Amino acid sequence: MAAADGISAMQREYQEYVIAHRVRKLLGKRLEPPDLLNLAQYAVRRLERQRLARELITVKPLTPERMMRLDAFTSELCFGMWRNPREINDFLSAVWRIGGHVIFESEPEFAGQILTSSERERLPERGLEIARFYNACLRVGAAAQNPEEMDFAVTRVERLALNIPVFIDELERVDLESANLELPDLSWLEEENI
Repeated sequence: MAAADGISAMQREYQEYVIAHRVRKLLGKRLEPPDLLNLAQYAVRRLERQRLARELITVKPLTPERMMRLDAFTSELCFGMWRNPREINDFLSAVWRIGGHVIFESEPEFAGQILTSSERERLPERGLEIARFYNACLRVGAAAQNPEEMDFAVTRVERLALNIPVFIDELERVDLESANLELPDLSWLEEENI
């Protein structure tokens, strides 16, 4: 059961990455992301980011080069774009600098422009619910300055997340059981002194 939960958690995290990538690609300009990573590539890069972050906190000296590498991973993976208040606020500031976009003003526009046609066909009744979830995620950034508002915003995101299925086309094409993934050395996860 734990393995299935891990796969589901990775699928959901990858789904949030894909949606963030689509949003950034739609916005273009300075927000344009690098090429979309497939699930295996994302998992490897995510583990690399996790290792680097852990080293920065526990082992290695905090240097500008290491921080820049961590920031590059964070940007490439759109890491925290939907859940980290600082990343949300940085993203929204960049959006407003380029003039905003209608997808942030209208849940039907978000669903219509961010979800693919096959996703909308598979989930005809869920598009607005999915858009509402991502809109709620963006509101966490605005609530970060007030603990009560933050609790309310995070609780709302968690409640909405319970009803969001794994739905992206990129995962429809992946057979997780037979995927031939080459994973990096993960021995550092088991080191007790870190």
